[in-house]
Amino acid sequence: MVDKKNSMIRNYILLLAVSLLSVIGCSDDKHIESLVNPEPIPDEVVEEEVDLGVAYGADISWVTAQEKMGVRFYDLEGTQTDMFSLINVMGGNAVRLRVLVDPSQDLYSGLCDKDDVLAKALRAKEAGLRIMIDFHYSNSWTVPTNQITPEAWEGKNANQLAQAVEAHTRDVLLLLRNSGIKVEWVQVGHEVTNGMLWPEGKCDTYPQNFATIFKAGAKAAKTVYPKTKVVLHIENGWAYWTPDWTLGQLNKNGAKQAYDIIGLSYYPTEMLKHKDAADLKIKNWKDGNDAIVKNMEMWVRSLSKKVMIVEFGYESDKLAEAQQCLSDLISQTSKIKSFEGIMMWEPQSYNGWAGNQLGLFTKDGKPGVVFK
Repeated sequence: MVDKKNSMIRNYILLLAVSLLSVIGCSDDKHIESLVNPEPIPDEVVEEEVDLGVAYGADISWVTAQEKMGVRFYDLEGTQTDMFSLINVMGGNAVRLRVLVDPSQDLYSGLCDKDDVLAKALRAKEAGLRIMIDFHYSNSWTVPTNQITPEAWEGKNANQLAQAVEAHTRDVLLLLRNSGIKVEWVQVGHEVTNGMLWPEGKCDTYPQNFATIFKAGAKAAKTVYPKTKVVLHIENGWAYWTPDWTLGQLNKNGAKQAYDIIGLSYYPTEMLKHKDAADLKIKNWKDGNDAIVKNMEMWVRSLSKKVMIVEFGYESDKLAEAQQCLSDLISQTSKIKSFEGIMMWEPQSYNGWAGNQLGLFTKDGKPGVVFK
């Protein structure tokens, strides 16, 4: 009996050792997936995939910083109103909220950490708004010419950066999900025309790295929110060759299935200052609208993807013209079968708040451009 018992103990120890070796032998690429499993999804977040129609809304990520500085917002009659409620007044139904990795507390270029995002997401939920989370994967702004790797991630290779992106994405989204927030869209990177997390993820240098990192973010989003739609965000949707190049690089490096929506930036008054506008014979906002709509129709047909304008802005001293442009854009995009929606960018930054001259509010803090 003792020998049998000792034999059982030896077998158990051997089995345990084999199991531990198996875990230790996991590759770095699979480490997060094998060792960190998300908690069960709360019932209130799990829903059938329902078509909610076209989304109209705004990125209002600056709102908490503005409130700290005493900025106030007003409805069309001049009554002071919470900005989240004001989205509905503007004919909108959605918000976009950016996330930074380890931001400063600077009110203009910082904040937007996961706790700040959660506070805004809870307010958006209370106002009945649909939610997009916009991951910048940086400690501050990222734009096509500036994709700075967070200090804590510096020196990592592409696979390690992919792990960091996956962990950060999952961490933020788990916080939201476990707080009862439904996230309808997850934007993996911000204006990633030439990749993200430079230099390792720069697309014109290391397109395979970019694809690897992007897929890691998309994977994390789908793990936490299986029904969420992943957005690939590219600038200058009116110049077809700009998104075409980024899409081509991602698609041929194995990331075509990683995104659901091609998200575009569109700033008509900025467009007219761009040299490519002259090459395309774009002379006014109407030409720009025609061009971006034509391009979106092309990508829907050729790539079988949804399309969306995730940033729209206009010079704030031309609000009447901006309204004409937006109304025409809504009319034209309503004919695109796979059109997902339009998001204004920080429209509530009136009077040049934080140096933004593309806000869509009047000088007295009222919406100057509305969806309907």
